[in-house]
Amino acid sequence: MLIINKEDFEKEKKEGVTVVVFTADWIEESKRLYEKMMEELEGFNCKVREVDVSITPSIMDEEKVYMIPTVKVFINGETVLVQEGTTGNLTVDVEHVRRAMKESMKKRNIPLRS
Repeated sequence: MLIINKEDFEKEKKEGVTVVVFTADWIEESKRLYEKMMEELEGFNCKVREVDVSITPSIMDEEKVYMIPTVKVFINGETVLVQEGTTGNLTVDVEHVRRAMKESMKKRNIPLRS
């Protein structure tokens, strides 16, 4: 789901576990990373959202996103992970996020599966 305004962004990140992938039209790898996150995190107790910085540059500025792609994981509004860039291997990138997300959820007694 593409977030197109600040109000939606604030609402999404405050409720539960939210994985936000910051993308840009001119960086194809960022779009592929978002798609891979959607696919690999299906069934987990989280939402995966996309912020295209060409549409919402103000969110990029407020969140201090300096590299595309950047992945941020929020739990009830708190940032628990920031991953900037990509290793070049989307599977490795997604696995890193998944592991960190699971650890953060476990610490907060949040069920992994929905």
